[in-house]
Formats: sequence, C-alpha cells, structure tokens
Amino acid sequence: MPRPDRSRAALIEKAATLFRRQGYAATGLNQILAEAGVKPGSLYHHFPQGKQQLAAAVVDTAGTGIEQLLRRFLATDRPVADIVDRWIDVLAAGLAGDHRDGCPIEPIATESVNASAEVRAASARAFMGWSAAIEGRLRSEGWPAAQAEQVAVAVISLIEGALILSRTAGDAVALNAAKPAARALLHRAADGGVWVDRTRAPAQEQSNEG
Repeated sequence: MPRPDRSRAALIEKAATLFRRQGYAATGLNQILAEAGVKPGSLYHHFPQGKQQLAAAVVDTAGTGIEQLLRRFLATDRPVADIVDRWIDVLAAGLAGDHRDGCPIEPIATESVNASAEVRAASARAFMGWSAAIEGRLRSEGWPAAQAEQVAVAVISLIEGALILSRTAGDAVALNAAKPAARALLHRAADGGVWVDRTRAPAQEQSNEG
C-alpha cells in the first residue's frame, strides 16, 4: 500500500505554531516549508492558493478541534462556569510555557480583517462555533434563546479579550480576572431559574411587570 502523505498535516501543524507566535504577516512560506520539512510543490499541491488557503485551513482545523472538545465537556453534568474556568486555566498554562502562545485563532483573526477575506471567514466560523456550543448547553438548561446566545457570545468575547491583554502584559492577570466575570455572566437569577437581563433600563422592567 502507498504510504500516506503526511505533508498536509505537517504544514498545518507547523504553520499553526508560527502564525500563533509570530502572526500572519510576519510568517513567510519559506519558514513554514523549512519547519515542516516540505517542498514547495507539495505545499501548492495541497494549497493551490498558497498562504491564505493554508492559514484558513489552520484556523478551520484549530477551531473545529476546540469546538469538538468544548462540546464534549459541555455534554457532561459539569456546570458551564466550571468548564469555562478550566478552559481559561489551559490558556493561562500555555502562556506560562511561552508568552507568545494562547488562542490559536486570535492572532490570525485580528490580522485577517484587512489581510484576507478567506482567513477572516474561517476565523468567524471558529468563534461562532464556540459560541454555539455554549449557547446550546444554556438552552438545554432552559435559558431563553436570545439570552443564551447573548451570554455565549459575551463569554467568548471575554475570554478572547482577556487573552489579548494577558499576552500583551506577559502574565495571566487578565485571564484570572476573566474567571469570576464569566461566572457572573453565566449566573442564573433565583426567580424561577430564569436568567434576567440586567442590562435593561429600570423603566422598561417596570413597564413589562405592569
């Protein structure tokens, strides 16, 4: 039997590390090829459109992997807040090992807004997938659809924002601060177990109650 072609996996793996630590613009194809031990012909065989297509594949691979892992944890009986805590702990541990590490999506996503529509779309899919996973769990617990979506997006936004601050500062202070903030977002009010939108104006609440 012919040996499997491992060059595609090697390109994605090495490119993911370089994009995460150096950014999209600062990472050249020659460096990716050297790190992966792959020839240019093999790269263009798998990714005819070059760097943009490879970067989109990196984002799709990483985003899907994180979403699958997240959904696996969310399918258990563990509270969502505990799962988010653990996720933040993993990110903090990654930064402790190398301050350039963190979210495998964010560094590429930030640059792709202006650099590549293809990579931007892949990044948006990844973030939406993570939000959808949390939203699905909240809805299964009885949260109204609109509030479940809002809070899920807020939690992902909180984590990603804290990660940017922690990477910039070189410490986990922002990530650690995000843990109680995420718990507050995920808190369900005691009145009948229904989540209450505290962002509404008091006059609006009084009107609705009347």
